[in-house]
Amino acid sequence: MLLRSLLVFVLSVFLVACGGGVKEDIDTQKLAETNLHLAIGYFKQGRIEASRGKLQKALQAAPDYAPAHGALALVYQRLGELDKADEHFKRALSLDPMDGRTHNNYAVMLCQTGKLDEAEKHFLIALKSRNYQTPASVFENLGVCVLQKPDIKQAEKYLRRALQIDPALPVALLRMAQISLDNQRFLSGRAYLQRYQAVAPDTAGSLWLGIQIETQLGDEAAVHDYANQLSRHFPDSDELGLLLDMEARQR
Repeated sequence: MLLRSLLVFVLSVFLVACGGGVKEDIDTQKLAETNLHLAIGYFKQGRIEASRGKLQKALQAAPDYAPAHGALALVYQRLGELDKADEHFKRALSLDPMDGRTHNNYAVMLCQTGKLDEAEKHFLIALKSRNYQTPASVFENLGVCVLQKPDIKQAEKYLRRALQIDPALPVALLRMAQISLDNQRFLSGRAYLQRYQAVAPDTAGSLWLGIQIETQLGDEAAVHDYANQLSRHFPDSDELGLLLDMEARQR
């Protein structure tokens, strides 16, 4: 399942109240921000342990630095330590309850672990947050997550909303093609699949989807073309096995 976790964090600047410890507070905050910057760079490079180390240093300097807790949650999620990830997501949100990025990222993990209702709640909060600039990705995530319930009608509503905002979202387009096929809206399914192919490379799954749609529409040439691509590019795929089974039944 493709769900988007945002790996770019907005670095909050804490406003320090007047008092005798102002310079020290500013210095520790800068240290925390510097370590967070380094951690994000390591994370993007796949150096997860190095990223964790920098985030731990950030939190040593500023224990209540919400972006560092949110980043560390993603690190623990990547490491498969989901209890620790959950702990840091909750800590980040307790410190900054309307941080849309953290709500989205937490919802992604909740969806992946089957906590679908809770995930939907956090996605919806992300949409209302003050700093979330990519609502299309949240609606896309919502649609993919709700499909697991399954609540097809609500999922379709979310996916359509995502595509209204950004018509070139590959995951949303592919999911809508599948929903259209499942609901016997074959021309719609073809259109969504063609839009997907205009913005993303074919996969075994998308080619198999094309075979099923074109079979229903009776376009033998298109079926043959999709089948050739599937066998040529994905010879070891499960989808090719499904195609061979379908062809055997038609003989």
